[in-house]
Amino acid sequence: MGLTGFALRFVIFIGFLLFYGLVRAQNARAEIFRSNVEYRKAMNREFADPLTTPLTEEGLIIFSALDFFPVKPKYRVVSKLELTPDEKPFEMQRSKGNTGTYRKYGELTFKLNGKTCKLSVYQYLKLLNDSIHSDDLFLPFKDLTNGKQTYGGGRFLDLKIPVGDELIIDFNQAYNPLCCYGNPRYSCPIPPAENHLNIKILAGEKKYNEK
Repeated sequence: MGLTGFALRFVIFIGFLLFYGLVRAQNARAEIFRSNVEYRKAMNREFADPLTTPLTEEGLIIFSALDFFPVKPKYRVVSKLELTPDEKPFEMQRSKGNTGTYRKYGELTFKLNGKTCKLSVYQYLKLLNDSIHSDDLFLPFKDLTNGKQTYGGGRFLDLKIPVGDELIIDFNQAYNPLCCYGNPRYSCPIPPAENHLNIKILAGEKKYNEK
């Protein structure tokens, strides 16, 4: 028995929705790859330029490129932002024993590798009155790759205050603290204990090894 006109239109409509969803998913994946390729090219240009590199003179001579995990779309997650407006400023420890003054802006909740995760995101108080960086958010974190595939002191992400209560976290763009490259002029924030994840984040920048 053939399909009725209504049933046929319904099947065509469902097929269109599935096709449209597939195209959107493919486009989203392509954009994740494109944006991360550009991000990594920009980082390598910065490191290779004597005017902007955080490397020492000796390190710059032997530098070829930073080492990253392959880009994986699953490490780009949408998190739920819960603001914490009553938090008071605090001193975040740095690698040389000094501190920087930060304020906890909120908590980000998301799912990754089947687990519900939570990370705190911070504002650096020195930037609050800066016209360019006043909406910057700082996300330092540690995970189970530290000291193995990635730098032992954790990694960072730079984010922006969102319009609503959702914030995209792309762990493919996680980067190393500048103090890991052997230059003694840097002192880097140490991720607070509340931002230690009990999972592996196999994304972003790997441990830096001088060749």
